[in-house]
Amino acid sequence: MIGDIPQHLQLFADQAKDIAIVFLDAAGDIEWFSHGAERLFGYAADEMLGQPIARLFTPEDVANGLPDLERAIAVHDGTSEDDRWMQRKDGSRLWASGAVVALRDEQRQVVGYGKMLRDRTEVREQVETLRNLLASAEAANQRKDVFLSTLSHELRNPLAPLLNATHLVRLTSAATPQLEQPLRIIERQIDVLRRLIDDLLEVSRISTGKIAIKTQRVSLHELLDEVARSMALAVERKRQHLELLLTTQAIFVEGDRSRLVQVFVNLVTNASKFTPDGGTIWLKAATEGDEGVVRVEDTGMGIAPEMLPRIFDLFTQVQSSESHEGLGIGLAVVKDLVTRHGGTVQVESQGPGKGSEFTVRLPLARE
Repeated sequence: MIGDIPQHLQLFADQAKDIAIVFLDAAGDIEWFSHGAERLFGYAADEMLGQPIARLFTPEDVANGLPDLERAIAVHDGTSEDDRWMQRKDGSRLWASGAVVALRDEQRQVVGYGKMLRDRTEVREQVETLRNLLASAEAANQRKDVFLSTLSHELRNPLAPLLNATHLVRLTSAATPQLEQPLRIIERQIDVLRRLIDDLLEVSRISTGKIAIKTQRVSLHELLDEVARSMALAVERKRQHLELLLTTQAIFVEGDRSRLVQVFVNLVTNASKFTPDGGTIWLKAATEGDEGVVRVEDTGMGIAPEMLPRIFDLFTQVQSSESHEGLGIGLAVVKDLVTRHGGTVQVESQGPGKGSEFTVRLPLARE
């Protein structure tokens, strides 16, 4: 039996309104029920003395033997911590967090148990609310992926007929110079739509895990030369200069050649888009340790400090005084593809008007 409890413990038990303290005998029957326990469970101490602790457990937990298991763990480990639903006198439930301690005499024999717990129903409800919000967000994200995939495919279907129609009009109206300018406008806008739809398709593939990386030994010099040649016309239209700065020694990385070309075309396209006419873009390649490092540097509009942490997020667009085409997808695709190659991508900028530098690091190919 539990004897007289110390005065300080009695004061603590009386004044800790939100903490329930219960002492049990070796069989698990209640020998002492604090005021906090009375407030928490709605029972008077006289009602609970001599009663099994199982009266405070839910019927399903009693059926599963949890009151006995809780004490058995306390005997084995010294303490049994638990978070579970428990039941008040009126049948309502509370989420209780606490512990049971096995009490031993001088011969190390178990003479009883001390149980202390607190009502954490509000915290539990907050957790459940957050879980529900997370589940709703995940469901909404899945619906977004399905919508983007469907939209991009549906938008792509009319492009080929439109482009074919412009070709037919051009062939049948060669003697009508007045149509040349409208036809160029139509073709240019069709090309813009095609690129936007391709970006949406790429996001759909990434979100659904449909991008496959087929690695091989890739020469960075040859790859960047291909990128420079493919971007030459777009850069020349803006009277920009694209310069390749490569090491004399060849650099090989492990990667999917077509996907790496996509990475650096996206970075050069981004640099060209935000660099004024007459500006310069550099493609630099070198090795640092066991990595191949490619830097895309420009003399463009730069990036504000508050935008740097979000620049690779999907649909993030840098605001500027000029109107720029795009959905803010290209850099998100870059980050995903580089990560899939086991590499990293970073951005640096000294601020608006001071240009920017994107650095891609990829593992070197094994000999």
